[in-house]
Amino acid sequence: MDTRDFTRELASRKGISEQSAYRYINSVMDALRQILTEGEEVSIGSFGRFTVVTDLSRDKTVMFCSAKSLKQAVNAGDGMI
Repeated sequence: MDTRDFTRELASRKGISEQSAYRYINSVMDALRQILTEGEEVSIGSFGRFTVVTDLSRDKTVMFCSAKSLKQAVNAGDGMI
């Protein structure tokens, strides 16, 4: 699923326009990017945690650790948490 598909899916599920869905997605991604750039960790309830780690060559990368309930939902294949 790419951004366009995800935007359509969100719009459909929430009963909003694709334009509104696109703006919401971009707002969330922009905020997440800014917070991670500042070195902060982002934990989202039953979804997971984003952290910035530095490797031996001093390069930074973003790591994602999924929450237990997300892992369970994915493994169950039900899509609902």
